[in-house]
Amino acid sequence: MVRSMKLAAARYMQENAKLFVYTIILFIVGVLFGAIVVNALANGQKADLFTYLRGFFGLVNDNHLPDSAYVTWHSIATNLKMLGLIWILGLSIIGLPLIVVLIFLKGFTIGFTVGFLVENFASKGLMFAVLAVLPQNLIIVPSLIIAGVAGTAFSLMLVRSRFTQNIPLYQKFLSYTGLVLVLAVFMIVASFVEGYVSPLLMKMITPHL
Repeated sequence: MVRSMKLAAARYMQENAKLFVYTIILFIVGVLFGAIVVNALANGQKADLFTYLRGFFGLVNDNHLPDSAYVTWHSIATNLKMLGLIWILGLSIIGLPLIVVLIFLKGFTIGFTVGFLVENFASKGLMFAVLAVLPQNLIIVPSLIIAGVAGTAFSLMLVRSRFTQNIPLYQKFLSYTGLVLVLAVFMIVASFVEGYVSPLLMKMITPHL
């Protein structure tokens, strides 16, 4: 069972290798662009963000963060909405450009967050990013990239189906939907990491910021 799943995953990645490369590059470009935008912010905007972060760090130190269960369920809702949106966009030809935008924006958000932390807190900011931003995103980002590839592949297949009748659309739809459902499980796991693990890690570094 496990072996067959590994073989299926390897075959899927091989068949969509170009899309994976394209999507990963798109995400990296988003990260880089987000980091660059930090330097383009006006001094007033930087000051406002810095004040907000200081206030947030104070809440962490005083154990005044939102309840972990609330954070978890809010994260689940956010992550599943993003995943569901990619799934819906993949079901239409016109949704393809929007999938590209969503992947880019995710990279931009991470790049901006990490860039701002590093610019203002140097190595300690990087450590905070590693402890607070990285854990859940180690699951979320690969899941979104796989979902983006799957949505793009299905959308392109719809284009090809207009010119050939030999594509089993219903079977492909079930495979696409099944993959997204599996990714939803990973998203839920990531949300529990964000709600219960990341706050504990944050408390380790915020006293030093």
